[in-house]
Amino acid sequence: MARVELDGLEDLINAVQRLGSEGKKIENKALKEAGAVMQEAIQNVTSVRTGKLKNSITVSGVRTQDGVKYVAIGPSKDGWYGKFLEFGTVKMRAKPFMAPGYENGKEQATATIKEELRRGLGL
Repeated sequence: MARVELDGLEDLINAVQRLGSEGKKIENKALKEAGAVMQEAIQNVTSVRTGKLKNSITVSGVRTQDGVKYVAIGPSKDGWYGKFLEFGTVKMRAKPFMAPGYENGKEQATATIKEELRRGLGL
C-alpha cells in the first residue's frame, strides 16, 4: 500500500485534534474525499476489457493503525486478478494501474485533504 505524507499541515492537524470528536469527523471526511480523488485517478488509468476491474476499485472506510488514520484504495474481491496486471506473471508483462494512478492523483488528493481540513475549521 502506498502512503501519502503531508508536509506543512502540522498546524491544521493540531487545530483539528483540539476539536475532539468534531475534529475526528473533519479528519474522516477529508480522508474519504481524498480517497475518492485517488480512486478516480486509479480508475482513469485502469485498462478496460470488461470494466470489471475498473468498477471493483473501491475506497475503504476510515481505518486506524498504530494511531494513524488512513483509507485503503484498490480492487475488491471482484478484481482479485488486478495483482497480476499490476505486477505481471511469468507469461505476461506487467500492465500497472495502481502505481501510475497513485502518481497521477497524489497531488490532488493532498490538496483535497488540505481544503477539507480548512473548510472544516472554517478557515
